[in-house]
Amino acid sequence: MRRNFLQVIKDGRDYAKEWPHHSVTAGFTESRVIPMTQHGERWTPAIAVLNAVLFYQFMPAEQLAQGVLLSLIMLSLPLQGLYWLGWRAKQPLSPRLKRWYKELQEKLKASGENCRPQGGHGPDYYDLAVIIRRALDTLPPHEH
Repeated sequence: MRRNFLQVIKDGRDYAKEWPHHSVTAGFTESRVIPMTQHGERWTPAIAVLNAVLFYQFMPAEQLAQGVLLSLIMLSLPLQGLYWLGWRAKQPLSPRLKRWYKELQEKLKASGENCRPQGGHGPDYYDLAVIIRRALDTLPPHEH
């Protein structure tokens, strides 16, 4: 199933919002990529504009193209993070993570929580983020 670029970016943004920031998830790459992408979304546009202005102001006219190109590359960095997150959100879980997902799902069902059933494709990383967040919100700390 192919998704267009904007859909992958939207999936990445949704995945970043859903991913829990907790010590349980500290070992995942997402715990480093999401904060960096969020800081990049906030600060990169201003830095890119400042870079273009400084190139225009202080460099010879021949260097302006490199300054604009460098600013465009800077602006693409948060998009690369969101794209990676969107790609990762739809990846199937490894067998070890799938087992952890099933354990959390069973514990949530035992505590009376209604868990979203999976389709035929099996759980992916977005589903893992959802179930971890629900487990952190409802289960006692010793059952995570």
